[in-house]
Amino acid sequence: MRLTRSINEQGFTLLESLLQLIVLVLFSSISVLIIIWIREIQDINQIKHDVNWELFVYDMQQYNQNSLSGAVITSGRLAFKPIGDEENRTFFFELPTEHIRKRSNLGGNETMLPFAKQLQYEQLGNEIIMKVVTADGKLRERILVLPLPE
Repeated sequence: MRLTRSINEQGFTLLESLLQLIVLVLFSSISVLIIIWIREIQDINQIKHDVNWELFVYDMQQYNQNSLSGAVITSGRLAFKPIGDEENRTFFFELPTEHIRKRSNLGGNETMLPFAKQLQYEQLGNEIIMKVVTADGKLRERILVLPLPE
């Protein structure tokens, strides 16, 4: 049996090799751009979680400063009684679903921190330690100092 090669079976030509190299460079550059894009999206999401947490802490400090009293009712529920409220409301801060919400004893809800996984309050004297696990999986803590009774 005689082995012969035809013209088409002689291997790659220089032009075919260059085309394959161009395709490889294009795919690699596109994959690098996609990786950079995914990294930027992750950074933006992290910034969003950080901003939401800081806004939540600021709101909680405002409610604390404008309250007559505050107390931890359960490990997942905090109550503030506002100063000079004619309606005699009490605000409760809790995590019934995936959002920390402010609820009034007269009705109504307001989302304070979206997409929280866990919420825990601890009261030590006139300090309340808030521990929150946010959607990004980070445990965040902050201390609120309750106003001293008059």
